[in-house]
Amino acid sequence: MFDLFSALVKLVLNNWIFLWFINCGPSDTYVKMAMFYVFLCTGTYVVDAQIVLVRLITRNKYTLESFNNFPILSRSLREFWGRRYNRVVGSVLRESIFEPLRSLFYLSSTSAALASFLVSGLLHAHVSIVVFGASSPLPAFTFFLLHGIACCAEAYCPIVLPKPIGIIVTHTFLLLTAPLYVGLFTRAGPDFFVPNAPSLLNAKWLPQLPVPNFCPK
Repeated sequence: MFDLFSALVKLVLNNWIFLWFINCGPSDTYVKMAMFYVFLCTGTYVVDAQIVLVRLITRNKYTLESFNNFPILSRSLREFWGRRYNRVVGSVLRESIFEPLRSLFYLSSTSAALASFLVSGLLHAHVSIVVFGASSPLPAFTFFLLHGIACCAEAYCPIVLPKPIGIIVTHTFLLLTAPLYVGLFTRAGPDFFVPNAPSLLNAKWLPQLPVPNFCPK
């Protein structure tokens, strides 16, 4: 029941944010990048619906792994990237990069994690060139390099922040570094969003939230 409710809420919010982005021109303000983060987190409503369907068909015998696990609650970057955000890609990197480096080359967990971020950075740098026509792959690569270094620093940091402060610090770092990669999406504006419209965007039965006229420049 929770997954069904979650899917419906995410669907409504995702459509609302999409319409807001369509109405606003392209830019890479921090407000837009924060909204794009919410757009990504709510875009997993399809997976939530699939989880409900699988559980119904199998009578709760089987389920699917959720794409995200409430990344907004991450109290550290390691928790964000390792356990909460984009768990599918995280599993792929862990099984194809992290674990082989640990078992075959006896690298430390910190070194293997940094190598995983470097590979992810190369993949996303390729996306920045091929999909967005970026003039340089370095900003996208730098985004993941910085996050890899930050995660390694966290591993050696003995200080454990209280959860509310950890959440704020984690998302502040995410937002401050977002222009390096997330800015590609918000700067593209409607050119990116229109071809990637959410499912059921024009469904009559779906509640429609009023789209604000506020568009940060």
